Amino acid sequence: MDELKKKALSALNKKAPYGPDIDLDKYITSTREFSRIEYEEALSLAKEPAQRLGLSDREVKQLSYVQVNEKAFYNIVLEGLRKQGVIVLSTREALEKIPWAKKYYWKSIPVDKDKYTAAVELYGGGQGYFIYVPPGVKVKYPLYTCLLIMNDRQAQLVHNIVVVDEGAELNLITGCATSHRVKSALHIGVSEFYVKRNAKLSFAMIHAWGEGIHVRPRTSVVVEEGGSYVSYYLVYSNVASLQQYPSIKLKRSARLHSATIVMGIGNSVYDTGTEAVLEEDGATAEIVSRVIARDNSWIAARARIVAYHRDTRGHIECLGLPLSKNATIKALPELESRVEGAELTHEAAIGKIAEEEIEYLMSKGFTEEEARALILRGFLRVDVPGLPIATRRIIDHVTRLLAEKATG
Repeated sequence: MDELKKKALSALNKKAPYGPDIDLDKYITSTREFSRIEYEEALSLAKEPAQRLGLSDREVKQLSYVQVNEKAFYNIVLEGLRKQGVIVLSTREALEKIPWAKKYYWKSIPVDKDKYTAAVELYGGGQGYFIYVPPGVKVKYPLYTCLLIMNDRQAQLVHNIVVVDEGAELNLITGCATSHRVKSALHIGVSEFYVKRNAKLSFAMIHAWGEGIHVRPRTSVVVEEGGSYVSYYLVYSNVASLQQYPSIKLKRSARLHSATIVMGIGNSVYDTGTEAVLEEDGATAEIVSRVIARDNSWIAARARIVAYHRDTRGHIECLGLPLSKNATIKALPELESRVEGAELTHEAAIGKIAEEEIEYLMSKGFTEEEARALILRGFLRVDVPGLPIATRRIIDHVTRLLAEKATG
């Protein structure tokens, strides 16, 4: 652990290659005071942001892990899962109570990757969730986790670890949000996911931040032989800046389906992307993004697939739709093959809503606004195989809100 601290200290001034640089000292201080919060109060605080994430009051009560600022809470619903050997703890508790948890700590992401990973190690205090699913256990219902920022100028620094063991299955839904009263804050979320042999993990992350929030997720996923990882990332709120570029490493016959949906509004800056590394034979990856930009928003949609084995396949699809003359969209697909025979393809397009489509729908009785909303809903909808029904329902709810917001 001392070696990790040393590496982190050496990287505190190391800028990330993408996204605006942030002055960490504005949010991280040596002394911080937080109000005491009890479980029922945490659920009450979660309701307003959770509604923006598409979660009902019933689902808020079922949240498996809730973190308000730096305080973590758990739900009694987890008792049934514990009988199956499923573990849900804060990362700090897991490192203290489970000796083998340390072998997953900073193993897929270097602690000195940049100033943001360094800050999580030095100042995060082990917050974030640790989830373990034993071999062969298929968790029937999605696990809901919620990370909330309720205090102004708060730095929320979390380190999440998820391990889905051999032949196991987990559907995880994470909502991140801030209260409307928070004007400025910083969220850094390090996530290390390990999908073991023939295991399956579907992960849906929905962000509902605020215009003064800087967001820096740092995610790495290792998918072992025959494993499957399904990722759905959606952000539809104002944000000061967002920069995230998860890397997924795929072993033999491992599969990735990734979808990123960005609705850019205001003066927000979004720099998003996904990297797939096809390390062994039979690995496949599909990376899809849908981007809508309004107002003065700036969006970079990155995607990269690199192949190290000939018997691998990958495809990138990036579609952008600017709805304002002041909005900017940059589609940045990248393919790299280190061997002969890998099959890598991509398509990228930035366009506009076709007037004939609007006219056709209006001829069927829709107003112009309704017609535009229907077209945008179709544009935003991405068919991602492997997502559970509960996840799809939440995504459909938020997609409807997005289409309405996009039409003004």
